[in-house]
Amino acid sequence: MYLITIGEIFLKGKNRNVFQKRLLKNIKSALNIDNSKIKDLRNRIMVLSDDCSNLKYVFGINSFFKVNECSFDNINLTALSFISDEKTFRISARRLTKVYKPSQEIQEDVGEFILNNKNIKVDLHNPDINIFIEIIGDKAYLYHGSVKGLGGLPVGISPHVYIDVNDEIKSTVSGFLMMKRGCPLVLSKDISLLKKFENGFYFKIRDKKDDDTIIKDELLNEIKSSNGFTLRPLVGYSEDEVIKLYNKIKDL
Repeated sequence: MYLITIGEIFLKGKNRNVFQKRLLKNIKSALNIDNSKIKDLRNRIMVLSDDCSNLKYVFGINSFFKVNECSFDNINLTALSFISDEKTFRISARRLTKVYKPSQEIQEDVGEFILNNKNIKVDLHNPDINIFIEIIGDKAYLYHGSVKGLGGLPVGISPHVYIDVNDEIKSTVSGFLMMKRGCPLVLSKDISLLKKFENGFYFKIRDKKDDDTIIKDELLNEIKSSNGFTLRPLVGYSEDEVIKLYNKIKDL
């Protein structure tokens, strides 16, 4: 079982449900699961799966982590089971729904239980293990460690954009940045490195049309005049920064 955190942008405004629905679709596509395996908890998403590694390719996710679900009565024992040979620990509790006891009281009670049952010390600043406790409804979810997501917006929430692929590195980075703003890509030719992000949507390969929004992979010192509505996502990047981001995309 995994919990997914999403950006604050989804929690605001009347169109929140539109963003959330698209994100859920993309997550199901990435993990190849159906509706029975995913649950919208409003500011969290729960996924019933043993392997959620592909979530790192889904835009709109801030982080995700494997959790242990338990009743309130079993919080202490579940937290204790996370401790092995660590020398220091911290408890970080949060109530997403205001049931059960206050967060500070949860932290104190669980911390005291661990101190009474393990030869370990508290370190609030640099612990060997930080045990997180989230209270959602009538259950507690405990975890330690998380995987950082791509952030941004779920692809498909914004209109498509057209990339005339010339320079592989710059076009790849341009495409990545536009997907992060929720835009599906239409390409003049395939960019294989971006295929892993194709979750809940498909790239289109075709010639440019007159009404396409054009993406130019130009740096600030390379800008040329162009016809039609044009976006230049690399204009604020140096060449070194583009290469660095390209390598990061390649290593994902």
